[in-house]
Amino acid sequence: MKLYISGDRGKAICERCKDVISTTFKYRDVPFSGNPSSDSPSMAKDILVATCDHCDAVVAIPPQSTPSIKAAREIATKSIEVRLPAPYVELLDLASYKIDASATAEFRKRLLAYYIHRLASNEAAAKSFSRSLENLLGSVKLKTAGVPRRRLSFKVTPRLNNEIEEIMETMSLNRTDMFKSLVLQIDKDIVRPKKPKYLAELQTLAAISAS
Repeated sequence: MKLYISGDRGKAICERCKDVISTTFKYRDVPFSGNPSSDSPSMAKDILVATCDHCDAVVAIPPQSTPSIKAAREIATKSIEVRLPAPYVELLDLASYKIDASATAEFRKRLLAYYIHRLASNEAAAKSFSRSLENLLGSVKLKTAGVPRRRLSFKVTPRLNNEIEEIMETMSLNRTDMFKSLVLQIDKDIVRPKKPKYLAELQTLAAISAS
C-alpha cells in the first residue's frame, strides 16, 4: 500500500468533469454528513486528498486519510439524557466501584457503552438479554417509590447512538426501560456475583478511561 504525500500525481474519475482526469494530492478540509444533532455537514480538517486538476474538486481519498476522517466523525456527537430512580444510578456506581475502586462517575458511560455494544454486535448476547428482559424488569426489588430521580446525561458517537436506537427498536423498549434493563443486567453480571463477568475486559477499559 502506497503512502501518498502532498504534490503526488495520479488519475481518477471526476464526477463533476464526467471523465478520467489527472489529479494532484493536496491537504483540504473535507465536509461529511453524520452529525445527528445538526443539519449542517461536519468537517474533517487538513486531510490529504486527491483533487481534480481541471475543476479542483476532491475526487479521491487515500487509505492513509481514512482514520483522520473517522476520528472527525466520532467527534460529531449526540447528547443522550435519561432520568432514572436513584437506586439504578447507585447500582451503576456500585458496579463501577467493583470493577475499579478508583473509577469516577465518567466510567458510568463507558460501562453502559460496553454493554450496548455487546448487545448490538453479539447476536448470542442480544438473544440472551431479550429472553431475560421480562424477568429483569418483573423481578425488580428496588424500592423506587418516593426516591429522587437522577439524570444520566452524556454524549455518544453516531455509531453508539445507532446501536442504542437499534436495541430499542429490536426489543420494543423506550429509552428509559432500555437503560433500566441494562443496569439490571449489569447488577446481575457484576454486582451480585463473587466473580463478575467480563472483569478483565472491564478493568482494562477502566484503566484506559482513566489514562
